[in-house]
Amino acid sequence: MKKQKLFLITTMFVIGLLLSACGGGAEGSSGSGGKTTLTVYSVAGGDEYYNDIVIPMFEEEYGDKYNVEYGRGTPQEVINKIKTQGDNGTIDVVITGLDGLPLGIKDGLWEQLLPDYSEEVHADQWNEIGSAYKEKFDGYGAPVTTGSGGPILAYNKDKVDNPPTSYVELKDWISENPGKFTYPAVPSSGPARGFFFGLAQSLGEDFNDPESLDKTWKYLEDIGETIDNYPTKTSDSFDMLYEGGVDIIPHTPFWFANLKATGTVPPNIDTVALEDTKQIIDSHFYVMLKDLPEERKQAALDFLEFATSKEIQSQGYAVGFLPANGEASPEYLEEEHVATYEKYLEGVMPEFKDGDTIYVPEDNWVLFPDLEPTNKSYSLWEEKIQASK
Repeated sequence: MKKQKLFLITTMFVIGLLLSACGGGAEGSSGSGGKTTLTVYSVAGGDEYYNDIVIPMFEEEYGDKYNVEYGRGTPQEVINKIKTQGDNGTIDVVITGLDGLPLGIKDGLWEQLLPDYSEEVHADQWNEIGSAYKEKFDGYGAPVTTGSGGPILAYNKDKVDNPPTSYVELKDWISENPGKFTYPAVPSSGPARGFFFGLAQSLGEDFNDPESLDKTWKYLEDIGETIDNYPTKTSDSFDMLYEGGVDIIPHTPFWFANLKATGTVPPNIDTVALEDTKQIIDSHFYVMLKDLPEERKQAALDFLEFATSKEIQSQGYAVGFLPANGEASPEYLEEEHVATYEKYLEGVMPEFKDGDTIYVPEDNWVLFPDLEPTNKSYSLWEEKIQASK
């Protein structure tokens, strides 16, 4: 009897030890060596910055504490994944654009970063554009980039001697050169969105009220008479310009500079600014999942504090990202990125650089429209413009 008792106690003790060892792993997402796993997803692209620069630098700084896993997906895919996982979720930080941020706020998925975590995300250092998002999104996202989403025009110098510098001039040029201008489908193209919202501005219309954009729709209907089709991919419009199919397309200033720096743009292609509109700001944000377990929450906050610092955001200059941290500067670039940035700077239009720093001129920008009117604009464009082809 005593032997049975001793065996039972010993067995229960061993089982208890095993359960104790297994328990807590899910709570802190412990990786190898007792490190906490931090899972970061991007729904905004930008691998060349987030995956290739920021995360390796974070791992170098915090490699003894955290393992970082990086994933990709569309905003809806990742939001659905978060909802499906529920309390057993594994995602800690999401990098999102202006679509995923409000969607996640609406669904109650993101932690409100301001005011409780203002210090961690360096909110007092955000530039003018970054600070404008505090009210717009109630402090739920920490901006990473505050660059221009256009509009500018890219054109073939061999074919266009005097490129148009306003929407009025562009319309006249299109009439005189039928078939030589195109733009991609607005719902799927950044440059096309900049072109569309810039047009509404130039005509004095409110792009947050798409049903009222009578002049904008009339303009697009008129120039659409000379456009055979609207490329689904932005890259297809680039190819049409490079190969001589068209002579002018819309573009964005910092993307064009990046393509030029990498040798993608032929030497006969140049850009010109449109003087009768402002630049539409297109941004990325870091968001933190709501109600994370304590260990993972600390990991996420350490990452946010690191990634929003002036030193780390400065590395974005190397890939054409305009930092949201107003104290960021090319002088903080790591030595390995200096030559890349210098090459990139050569392709930046004069209107968007001040010495050796890229920027969007003060008073020459507006925030991207809200999500609901943006989606409505896309639907109306498909109905009124694309459906005619």
